[in-house]
Amino acid sequence: MHFLTCSFQGFVTGIALSLMLGTVFFALIRNSLIYGYKTGVYIALGVIASDIIFISLALLSHGFAVFLKQYELLISVSGGSILALMGLFMFFKKNVNIKEGIAFDNPNNSVFYFISNGFLINIVNPVNFFSWLTISSMLTIRFDYQLNDKIVFFASSLVSIFLIEFLIAYGAYKIKPFIQPKWFIWVNRISGIIFLLVGLKLALGQFI
Repeated sequence: MHFLTCSFQGFVTGIALSLMLGTVFFALIRNSLIYGYKTGVYIALGVIASDIIFISLALLSHGFAVFLKQYELLISVSGGSILALMGLFMFFKKNVNIKEGIAFDNPNNSVFYFISNGFLINIVNPVNFFSWLTISSMLTIRFDYQLNDKIVFFASSLVSIFLIEFLIAYGAYKIKPFIQPKWFIWVNRISGIIFLLVGLKLALGQFI
């Protein structure tokens, strides 16, 4: 019964985290609309890979959390700057190729490219690590979870995150036939604005 409780709580937590309207959400929609839903799946795999790193560090390394907190300003500025630059590139990119599957014809936009994209988007934001660290601490303090309980909880969270992100990508892909080509430019621009705002918030949040 305790196993089911841990699994259920982890699954619900993953759903909540994956539905946050952040950079990953818009990256999934943008790439699924432009290149097909499989790219959204690859981005989701990159996100999961970075989350596994964050969760492992949250579970095993209190010292790393202290280190990260000590250099939070540098990490936030660096990560925020990367996201802001990505946002500017998307906003000002004029030629948006909407041919489905074109990503796989170009070796520069390979599967590895999209997985790396998802990994980078997620890992440069230190808020993601502190979210997992907070959840891990709460599980210990409030629910008296042991390590095995946390592993079940976080595994369920990752499964639900991947499933929800897959549904987001597939949903965007299914509505693609109803979207006029010129709308893709606005999808690019809106995604770019989200990336830019999140990046600026990270980079400048410590100063304002």
